[in-house]
Formats: sequence, structure tokens, C-alpha cells
Amino acid sequence: MRDFLKRHRDGLILSFFILSSLLIISHQTKDYSAMSYLKRGGMTVIAPFQTAVDSSFRSVSSLWNDYIFLMGVRSENKELRNEVHRLRGETQFLREQLFRAGRLDDFLRYQAETGRMGITAGIIGDSPDPWTRVIILDKGADDGIRMGLPVVAPDGLVGRVIEISKGNSVVRLIVDRASRISVLISRSRSRAILEGENSGTCRLKFVDRTEEIAEGDIVITSGLANIFPRGIEVGKVSVVLEKSYGLYKYAQVVPSVPMSRLEDVIVLTSEGGEDRH
Repeated sequence: MRDFLKRHRDGLILSFFILSSLLIISHQTKDYSAMSYLKRGGMTVIAPFQTAVDSSFRSVSSLWNDYIFLMGVRSENKELRNEVHRLRGETQFLREQLFRAGRLDDFLRYQAETGRMGITAGIIGDSPDPWTRVIILDKGADDGIRMGLPVVAPDGLVGRVIEISKGNSVVRLIVDRASRISVLISRSRSRAILEGENSGTCRLKFVDRTEEIAEGDIVITSGLANIFPRGIEVGKVSVVLEKSYGLYKYAQVVPSVPMSRLEDVIVLTSEGGEDRH
């Protein structure tokens, strides 16, 4: 290497001065854009790298902005969903209030028309087993309810109070098998006994064979034994069962009150007048 430098020293020195002169000239010489050729050459070399870096930065910045935007949209959607659920809950609550207000208006109208006064109670439970048909009310002895009081709805008879506590009471429905009510066939005034069948219907028993009874006849309470006020609608005859022998006719009766859809009832505390049938 040292020998090479000695032999070509003069040429290398000459080449160095020539290259230096060219660099100085290119730096001082400017093109049409007033930029030196040396600077333009440097920019030509650096430009691709700078473009790549700038593009990467813009991509990262765009992704970050999109992420922030999506997070904001997700949060806003969650708030909107919560608001929708809240509004649905409020709507359902108001709807229930309207339904209940409508039922209470019917109860007030019933009491005004019949003169029968009572305590309005809500149903909070029903039969614990399939062998009984009872309902549990949210009112009890502290509210003025007593054993044996009749229970009605605007459409007709529901049952009778058989158990009470301070804040609750139990009502045996007329469709319960243990229920027995003295009734009249409204059209013919024939007496009979109505028994529950533990289903949605009742059975009319001991109708004298000579008495007239037909499908569609209205059945009402007779008022005997002072258990139920006279004249409360109980149900309608759906089928007449008449055998070719025996002293009595029988019939199936559909209650006037749909027991499976009860929500509120009136526990009667005074008899009032008699319904017209």
C-alpha cells in the first residue's frame, strides 16, 4: 500500500485537486431553479427515504386518529344503548300505570253503580300446587280485610277470603274444587249449587229436572246464607248435561271473570244494592 502511494502520489494529488474543484464549481453553479447541483444531487439521494418516512408517519397518524374516533363512537353507542333501555323501561312502567289506572277507574265505576264498597287489592301470588285454586293479595288485616269477605272484579264474582295476616290475605277462587256457592239462574230464577272444577270452569248442580235451563243463561249469587251479596254475576252456562233419569239437571258454567288474567280485585266490605239481571 505504501509503495502504491509513493508510485501514484502525484496522480492522486492531481485527482484530489480536480475533484475538489468540481465540487466547488457544482456548489456554486445553480440550475434554472436557483438550486446548486450538489444540493440537488443530495436531495435526489435523500428524497426516497424522506418520502417513505413521511408516508409511514402519515399512516401511523391516520391509524391513531381512526382508533380515537372508533373509541369515541363505541362509547357514544354504549351511552345511546343505555338511554334506549332506560326509555323502554320508563315506557313500560307508564304503560302499566295506565293499565292499572284504567282498571281502578272500572273499580270505582262498579262501586258507584252497585253501591258496594270495598278495598282494592293487587294480586301478588297464586296457587302453590295444582290441587287448589287460590290467589294471594297485597292487603290484609291491617288494611281492614276480614275472614269470609267476598271478592269481586267489575265483571263478576272472584271468590272469598279464607286466610289473613297483617299485610296479606288468601282468596279461594270460585273455580276451586272446595268452593260451593248458592246461585240462581237469572232467567228462570231456579236455585242451584255452583262448585269449582279446579280448572277454568264450574259445575252447576242440583237444578230441578222440571226447571228450564239453556246454554247462555246467566248465573248469579242467590244471597242465601249471607255469604255473598245477592245478584253478583258468577258466569254463563256453556253446556247443559241432562240424563234420561234422576231428579236433577247439571250444567257447566264459564266464570264471568277470567281467573288466569286477574291483576287487581275488590274485597267487598259492604253489600250495597242488587245487580240487575
